[in-house]
Amino acid sequence: MKRVCCVLLPMLPLQILLRKKPHWNGVPVAVVDDDGPNGRITHLNALARKSRLRIGMRQTVARDLLPNLHTAVVSPEEASEVSRELITSLQTFSPRVEAIDHAGAFHIDPEGLRRLYGGYRNWATSIHRYLRARHWRNSVTVGFHRHRALAVAMTHSGVTIPEGADEEREQSNKTPLGEFDLPGELYESLGALGIETLGDFLVLPAGELHSRFGAKASALHDSFAEDMQLPIQPHAFDEPARISFQVDPPDKDQNRLLFAIKGALHSLLHQVRARGEAIQSLQLSLHLERAPLHQEHIEPASPTLDLMLVLELIRLRLGEVSLQGAVEEVDLLANTVRARPEQAALPGHQPRRDMSAAHRALDRIRAAYGEHSVTRARIREAHLPEASFRWEPIQHARLGEQSTSTCVSSMVRRVYARPKALPPRKSREPEAGPALAKNHIIEHMYGPYRVSGGWWKRLVERDYYYAETDHGDLLWLFYDRPRKRWFLHGVLD
Repeated sequence: MKRVCCVLLPMLPLQILLRKKPHWNGVPVAVVDDDGPNGRITHLNALARKSRLRIGMRQTVARDLLPNLHTAVVSPEEASEVSRELITSLQTFSPRVEAIDHAGAFHIDPEGLRRLYGGYRNWATSIHRYLRARHWRNSVTVGFHRHRALAVAMTHSGVTIPEGADEEREQSNKTPLGEFDLPGELYESLGALGIETLGDFLVLPAGELHSRFGAKASALHDSFAEDMQLPIQPHAFDEPARISFQVDPPDKDQNRLLFAIKGALHSLLHQVRARGEAIQSLQLSLHLERAPLHQEHIEPASPTLDLMLVLELIRLRLGEVSLQGAVEEVDLLANTVRARPEQAALPGHQPRRDMSAAHRALDRIRAAYGEHSVTRARIREAHLPEASFRWEPIQHARLGEQSTSTCVSSMVRRVYARPKALPPRKSREPEAGPALAKNHIIEHMYGPYRVSGGWWKRLVERDYYYAETDHGDLLWLFYDRPRKRWFLHGVLD
């Protein structure tokens, strides 16, 4: 009987998050589907599970139960990119690798490799050690049935090689149903009947599953049928989408260069479109005459096949640089992802705001001023106002949450990165008030609002005030008691 191998990286989104934030190891961590308080938990580490948290719980409820819970979003684009990198890595062990629907799971055809490696165990151990050396938790099972091998990998660590199909069946039947990402209602319905493992589930008659438990249950049951096993659908080897052309004679004029780049982009996009992919980012390399190589990174807000959009981003980027010599050769290397055609909205159901236009605007800003020119404020815990947020780059515009409560106009507080010291006054008492620029007089002050702390590093005692001037300006001031001086921390619009 032919063998099939399953490689499983359990809770792949959680592993991706912990690779990005290694300092979170040793604390409760959860992956959520949205940053907001209503975002739901999709993955939990062991410490978070011990605190009565569960998959599907809202973030706000989870934080009430566990205030020190660390949460973050792992986007589908990040998971897809990691999956592609893993497929490329696994293709060094077998040319036939397939990514399946279960997150972090891959099927590999081991046929023809046993003699090369001296047996299936040596081959599977090489894969396991390769992934573990790159800090990926994984389990490798060489079995006989695609889905049963996956079920065995869910409950075993390291390398597992059943001696025969009967042993594989016995091991897989012990796999808890909770490992299969079933809908919560289906899992609870089966649990009420005492059906907790795969073996218990497969005993049920297949003909009644669809009518009693729905399509999900029926599809899971059918996937374990012995005569329904499909062959591995291998992922094609990735070849870079690339195009180069010579500039003869060498030229420095950007208009003529853009015209030549447009023709090359047309051919490159045709190549990418034929592969069913879209451009996620573009590496532009300009080989200069008697000067070092000049490279630029172009990245739209979302994968695209829009020629004019990519060309416009290149034009904006080149417009901000000065080339040290004439261009002899141009090289375009596209980083691509699988294209996802968006469903057309029905008439009358289009969103009020055009998010694609927002993405294009952000693309132009990044192309003109650099990758870190578009940021958003991320709230964080801190006792000082200037430390209560940090700026982080963003790639996509997002709609804000709309409140159902009555709309109340509010003012915008524009906080300075560093408070500005105001001119000292003769009196050192806060009642004397701050000194402002000439021809500016404070008419009303509202406060104080005390902020204190920092005794473990530097004593902070501030009295904050809202000050209204005779010009109608509303200032945000504070009196620093240890330093006995007034500071301007921001203005309100």
